[in-house]
Amino acid sequence: MVLIEGKNLGKHCGVDEVGRGAWSGPVVAAAVRLNSFVNIEGLADSKTINFALRVKLYHQIIENSAVGVSFVSSSIVDSKNILQASLLAMETAVRKILDKDDKVFFDGNFLPDAFRNSSNAFAVVKGDQKIASIAAASIVAKVSRDFFMNALNLSHPGYGWAKNVGYGVPSHLTGINKLGVNTHHRRSFKPIHNIL
Repeated sequence: MVLIEGKNLGKHCGVDEVGRGAWSGPVVAAAVRLNSFVNIEGLADSKTINFALRVKLYHQIIENSAVGVSFVSSSIVDSKNILQASLLAMETAVRKILDKDDKVFFDGNFLPDAFRNSSNAFAVVKGDQKIASIAAASIVAKVSRDFFMNALNLSHPGYGWAKNVGYGVPSHLTGINKLGVNTHHRRSFKPIHNIL
């Protein structure tokens, strides 16, 4: 994994989120401080690796790292907007593991409000392709959200959430047309708003 400008980043946390584009379910963020004495092979942006490897890496990360995870519900997404909900999820996740001397690297263009004036906080575009801890955070967030949506599928069958995990695909739309919109749908998102 490439580090910023090829430098060792020192003691730090990486933060990433998943689920921004989904029609239903929470946006989920994870923060990870990797153990410098443990080498976890295969870390990469969670979108680029298959389910089996993601789950394997997820367990390795959880067992060998400091990890914080945060879920922000669809109702908060609707009240705040998806960008602010994502930043809230990332801020909440990193606060669960943050030490005062940590640098914090957030994936993307923006920093949460609480970190905007911090000299130790950095926004890194495509950070999950550049920094191992952000890649690890993307894996933890993705697997955590997938597990959550699989569980939600048991209590709300018919939307295909075990496979589409709340994203806007034909199977999800078919479920909405049959069953209607439920409390886990993001009503502020245009496709759902238009159905309502």
